[in-house]
Parts: sequence; C-alpha cells; structure tokens
Amino acid sequence: MRYSEFVETVVGFSAWDEHLLPSPTHILSELLLLPLLLSSPGAVIGKRSGMSAYETLEQLQKEIEMRLSFDWVLPTKPIARKVAIVGGRALGDEESGLYSSQSFFEAAQALGMSIIVFENEGHWLQSDKYGYLREEFVPLDMYNLAELPRLMADVIENRGDIDGIATFTDQYVEATAQAAEIMNLPTDPSWAMIQAHRKHEMRMLVHNNNIQAIHIDNTEQLEHPDRAQELEALRFPLVVKPGRSLGSRGVQKVTNKADLHHAVRVVQDSGLAAQGILIETYVDGPELDANFALWEGEVAFVEVTDNFPCRGDGVAGGSNEFGPATNFAETVLVSNTGLPAAEVDVIRKSLHESLLKLGFRSGVFHVEARMQNSSVRYRDARGDGILDLVACDDGGVATGQQPDVFLIEVNARTPGTGGTWSTIFTYGVDLGALLLLRAVNDAERFAALSQPFAYPRSHGGSGGGAQFWSAHCMIPIHRDNIRVPHRFFDKVYRAAPEIMSSVMRAEMYAEPGTVVSPTGGIGWIGYVLVYSRASRRHVLEMYKRITEVSIRVLEDVTEFSSD
Repeated sequence: MRYSEFVETVVGFSAWDEHLLPSPTHILSELLLLPLLLSSPGAVIGKRSGMSAYETLEQLQKEIEMRLSFDWVLPTKPIARKVAIVGGRALGDEESGLYSSQSFFEAAQALGMSIIVFENEGHWLQSDKYGYLREEFVPLDMYNLAELPRLMADVIENRGDIDGIATFTDQYVEATAQAAEIMNLPTDPSWAMIQAHRKHEMRMLVHNNNIQAIHIDNTEQLEHPDRAQELEALRFPLVVKPGRSLGSRGVQKVTNKADLHHAVRVVQDSGLAAQGILIETYVDGPELDANFALWEGEVAFVEVTDNFPCRGDGVAGGSNEFGPATNFAETVLVSNTGLPAAEVDVIRKSLHESLLKLGFRSGVFHVEARMQNSSVRYRDARGDGILDLVACDDGGVATGQQPDVFLIEVNARTPGTGGTWSTIFTYGVDLGALLLLRAVNDAERFAALSQPFAYPRSHGGSGGGAQFWSAHCMIPIHRDNIRVPHRFFDKVYRAAPEIMSSVMRAEMYAEPGTVVSPTGGIGWIGYVLVYSRASRRHVLEMYKRITEVSIRVLEDVTEFSSD
C-alpha cells in the first residue's frame, strides 16, 4: 500500500506463519467488526479527503484490488528457512539509519527466513549493535575468491541447517553458485554465472553480427604482431571496458588509435583488468536496464527502465567530446520506460532468449542493453536542458532496419540498492525477496510475489503495472577530492524544498566527512528516488533540480552549513 493516494496507514495483525480461519457467515452478514478482525491479516486506514465517506471507501476498494491483484493467500503454511547471505554490503551513512542491504534483510524477515552472513572480519554486520538483522555472522576471507566456495561449503556442511545461499553482490556471484553446487543447494549452474559475468565469453555466446569485439590481457598486446591485423580491422568509435562487470568503472568511448591506447592503459593501471580488457563497437541508441524474474525458463516479471545518456554518449550536459575523459557513469534511470510498446516487446523477447542461451533458468537478473534502430531518441525538445525520448524525425526507419536489442551485460543478481527500492515502490515487486525465494526453491511464493500492481492509466498509474513515474537520480562524484558533507540531503532539501514531498528514499554511499574521488572514472555520493503521478517530465524536472543543487552543496558546503 506504500504511496497510495487513499491509504494513510497499514496495521498488520498477523505474521508470516499464522493461520487465519474464515469468518463465520453470521459475522459477515451482521457486519460485526471486532469478530471480523480475528480473521483479518491486517487493516487499512484511509486518508481523509474532500470526498464523502462512501466515495472514499469506493476508491479505497479499487486501490486494494489493484494492489492485491495476485494470489496472496496460501493454502499451506510456509516452512521456516535459513539462508546464508554472501556479502553484507556497505553501511554508508550511519547517521541516516539506512544501509544498502536494508531491503534484503527486511524481505527475509517478512518471509520467515533467518539469515547467516558471510563477510570479512570487522564488517559492520558483525557488531552486536546490528545483531537483530541476522542470526549469525561468520567471518571468512572474502578476498580469496578461489578458495571462498570451499570455505562457505565447509561452514554449511558443518552446520547442517542452511537451506540456501544467495548474494546481492557482483563479485561473489560465481563463488556463491559454486558453493551451492558443492552442497547441492538450489542454484543455476556456476558455468552460466561465469560466462555471463565475463563479458568476452558472454559476447561470444550472444553476438550481434554487426559488432566487432576482441579481448586482450594487457596493453602490450596492442603492439603485438600477432594481433596487428585484428586490431587494424576495428572500426571507430569503440568502447574499451574491463572484461568483467564492474558497475561501469573503466568503461570509455574512443574515436582514434591514440585514445584507444590511452583507454586500455587506464583500465590496466586502475587495477580493473583482472579478467582482461574488451574492445568492441560502440552501439548507439537508447540505453535501458531490464530486470527479469525467471522460473523454469519462463518470464514471471520484467521491468524495462530507461537509462538516460551519460557523458560517454556525448549528449548529457551538451557535450559532444569523446575520448578517455568521458565515461559511462549512470545519471538517471526512469521507470516505466518511454520506449514504444512494440520495442518493449522486442526487448522482452530478445533478452529472454539471451538469458536462456547463457544457461539461466530461474532467478533474478539485471540486464543492461541498448535499443538499435529505435523509433525514438534522446533530445532536448524544449531547449531547457531536459533530455527525454522523442520520435525520430525519420521515424527510425531511414536505414530500412528493424529495431534490435544489443545486449551489453547480464548480472545474475538484483539491481543496485536504489534500483531494487525503485522496483518495490513503483511496481510492488521486491526483487530481493524473489532472489531469496529462488535460493530455497520456493516456487509458490516466487510466482505470487512476481506479480506487479494491476495499475491502469485510467486509475492514475503510468502504465505497465507502475503506480507512477519514478526516477532513480544519481549524485555523482563530479571531480577529485570532494569532501562529503554531514546531513547532505538535509542541505539539498533546504535548497530545494519543492522536491521533498516527492522523495521516496535518499541514501548516501559515502561516509560523511570523508574525501572521495572517482574510481575508475566514475563514482557516486548517493542517490535520490523521486516519483510523480503528474507526468514523466515532472520526475525529470526534479532530477535536474537535484543535480544542480547537489553540485552547489558539494562545491560550497559553507553556503548551506547552518543548522
């Protein structure tokens, strides 16, 4: 019921493991309220409005029907489960009381799962202060990825009471699947995880005919005679990127040989080339993120989010300069997508086929892609600095080619922290909960909780099951040596009070008081999630305002430093 226009408060009466008996017929017919509560999982308190009591209840009834549009009643009691979580993520800003793994721990508690955390000694979740979040903390050497699967399997085997193992963190995806295989716990094959997360192997399996891609281990191979012919055949512009998914770090667009050599050197010197370096054709077209929930090869849920242009695309901020100084740091992600419905269908079909081709059958997957030959493109149509998708002047058919999807990368996990919250609030689907349910093979609850809101546009939704438009606004580290201010978001809200009522969540990645610089060319202070029932443009206007104010706060903290 979160962010309903008609709901003030939700009061829960029961827990996940309680059985509620149907109300006797006479209680229903006589409208006896107190006896009825004994058969109720909870109550909804409506918001006061200018409508009559009858009209308010009528709207509230429609709201409940749209939100509880899935099979939320179970005929049998779920089994209490115990799940090992690999990697606890960062605490970030302790002042705020938020933490980057919050949604996952809350989901586990709501599903009746107790959590065992595998992490490095000294991690914040080891502290007694946060002991309420987990049943046990098991310190392991998380840096030794080669030995980590066996170390985790030994713990699981010795305990004998762990039903599943899961991770929300890229660097542990392969090790987690390998540990699950050793202990015969539910998982997709580890070889699928490996070939999906290693970009060159993924590109060889899911290949576009018009894409050139080569893989090198180091800068020296750029000068090696054996690679000369292959490198000479490359057509600019190209993208240089680490061979493994690292959150866009080190990804650079280049337009000539000098920039190519420099970009490869940057990736290597930044310590990002452990899995080699991929050089491939730069693909134009709107970028998108697609979050999939699969069960036994079938799509249970898919969300397509618009990943707006960055400096590397040459349109963000009005820049058309390319080269190593540009990067592919995310700026803002908007849901639901502004791509035409026919292109969304192509995305769903193409990326689903790619996931199956890579060997995946069940779980949660965060996929990044671009739409080639799209009928829309990003443009500042009003000349006010706000980009959005608009129809191409030629209708997108000048080349005679049909819209096609270029797969950038697959992550066998939920989206990042902000993206996970965005999907929860916008669609009512908790991808973290689904990943946990996959870890214990709970097909019944996975199917039920994969269903989004039944929110049509006629009832204020933005379409596709989304109850509104939402924007995941990134706060970038825009230069070196930025000191992170205390109460950063308070300062932003003080300077832009008009956005406060639209903020769903704002979280810091960096600890206040620290000095930070971009890593591998990118980095973020934190993010803000905003929503609007008015229009997609409204959330983009708020993003522009948040960006402008955030830079002012970061550049001149003293201007907003008074308490």
